Amino acid sequence: MDELTEKIIRKDAIAETEKAFGKHWNEFDDAENMFMLSHFVASNERKGDYLASIGDTYFRMSWDDFKNLLIRKGFVSALEYDINHDGDINQFIIYYNPIKGLIVTAGSYWNNSSINGGTLYGEIQANDESDVRDIFTWISTGGCIDTEKLIFETSHDVREGLFSRLDALETAGKFLPVWTNKNRFLWFLDYTETKIEDYDYKQITKEKIEKCPDELKKIIYGR
Repeated sequence: MDELTEKIIRKDAIAETEKAFGKHWNEFDDAENMFMLSHFVASNERKGDYLASIGDTYFRMSWDDFKNLLIRKGFVSALEYDINHDGDINQFIIYYNPIKGLIVTAGSYWNNSSINGGTLYGEIQANDESDVRDIFTWISTGGCIDTEKLIFETSHDVREGLFSRLDALETAGKFLPVWTNKNRFLWFLDYTETKIEDYDYKQITKEKIEKCPDELKKIIYGR
């Protein structure tokens, strides 16, 4: 990741406003809150424009553009289905990259106009001990699962700067096509399934995996 991209991804408009006024945002008066909101919106628009220009994910990205970007990055569809809820028809997807062992789950909103949310899961092995610090810098949610082999779990919010972060990780290691941890936490639920009383996320996730191609199952289970 180049220096400009890293600076833009790490940009925090709220923290910048707090620094400018010398206090925490929950101490702002109405005028300061309005300034913070304006700065936040303008900053996110500029960030989105930049990420779009380099072919990365960004918060106001359209649903079709997001899916097409996944395909250009080597992902294939494992499962797609429509969600009918409150008069809207949206979609839930599971895509995977069989070479890098990466799995993406995501859902749309506003009748498939934009991304509602999603997560990328994977494992990466550091090139050597000198690269571990860089792995930790960009790993997002995760941690070391094999200290001898320097293998790490990682998961990422897909909505902003996803591929810049993955590129940064790949300078320090290699994504594993088959995961080491066969029992890691996975959340393959769409938002309607979380409204079911006493839902079992493990069972729902397992049922989704069973509907996917054997290539995806091999990433998770090794078989």
